[in-house]
Amino acid sequence: MVSPGELRLLTELSEGTNEFTPETGPGGAVEYPTAERLLDDRDPDVVDVLERYGARGVLEGEFVSKVYSCPECDTQGMQYTTACPACESAHAVETTVLEHQACGYAAPESYFEDEGDLACPDCETTVREEGLSRRQQYVCKECGEVFETPEDRLWCRDCLYMFPPAETIERALYRYQITDDGREWTDRHRLAREAAADSLEERRFEVSVDTTVEGDGTTYPVHVFAEDPLMGDRRVVAIAERPTEKHVAAFRDLASDVGAHPIIITTTGAVSEEVARRAEATEVTLLSARPDGTLDSEYDVGEGAPRGQSLFQRLTSAMDVPAWKTQ
Repeated sequence: MVSPGELRLLTELSEGTNEFTPETGPGGAVEYPTAERLLDDRDPDVVDVLERYGARGVLEGEFVSKVYSCPECDTQGMQYTTACPACESAHAVETTVLEHQACGYAAPESYFEDEGDLACPDCETTVREEGLSRRQQYVCKECGEVFETPEDRLWCRDCLYMFPPAETIERALYRYQITDDGREWTDRHRLAREAAADSLEERRFEVSVDTTVEGDGTTYPVHVFAEDPLMGDRRVVAIAERPTEKHVAAFRDLASDVGAHPIIITTTGAVSEEVARRAEATEVTLLSARPDGTLDSEYDVGEGAPRGQSLFQRLTSAMDVPAWKTQ
C-alpha cells in the first residue's frame, strides 16, 4: 500500500519540486532533506522509498555517486584510507626511502641523516649521494614495515572499524524525478483518495484527508479519516494498487486500534482470492478506483469475473456497521 507520506512525496514531485537530490549530512550519512520532510515517522527510510519507486518506474533516477555503508553498524559514508599490509594499521605514510647500494640496506631518509652528512645506519659508513638510490615507499609507523603498495580500506567514522571495500555495502545514489507513468500513477491514487473523502462527506461524516489519528498510545498517519460525531461511527481509508493479505491484516489492526471501520481502495481494480476472503472474514470493505476517479464496489478476484455489491450498497454497508463491531 502507498502510505500517506509516500503519496505526499510523489505529489510534491508531480506538482512542486522538480527533483530530489542527495546530500551528505553529518558523519557522511546520505540524506534527501526535502523528500524526508514529506515522509512520516512510520515510513521506511527515505532512500529505500525512493529506490522502491524507482524500481517500479514511478520515479526515474539519474546516477550521482556511490556511498559505502559499514557492515558492522550500517553507518553510511565511510571514508577511504590506506593500511599497512602487515599489521592493518592506517598509520602508514608515504615517505622517501634511501637504499645504500653497497650493502643493500634501505630505510627512510631520516635514518641516514647524521649531523649534516649521510651515513648508512647498517654498515655505519659515510655515503655519498651517488652511492644511494631513492624511491617513494610507505612506512608503517606502528610496526615499521616498509612497502610499495598499501592496502585499500574504508574506515567507519562511527564504530572506527576498517574493512576492505569489497566487504562493505555499496549503494549508488541517484537524483530522482517523477516519470510520466509515475505522474499518472500518483494522480490515480490521489483521485481515489478524493473520491473516498467526497463519498463520506456526502453521507454527512466529518472528513479529514492526509491526517493522523490516535490509537492506544500510537499515532497513525492515514489517507482519510471520517467520523459521525452524532452516532460515533468512524471510517478509515487506505489505498493500494493491489492489496496483499499482509496489507489487509495490518490495516485491520490499525482500524481496530482507532475504533474505525476499515475501507481499502484498490487502484488496479483487482485483488487475489486470498485477499478477498481475508477482507470478507475480517469485515474489511474493498472498493476499486476507476480511471475516471470514481469508486466502484466491483473488483476482479484472481482470474475470475468482477464481483461485489453496487457502490451504494457497499458504502451503505460500511456506514451501517454497528459501532460495537469497531471497538
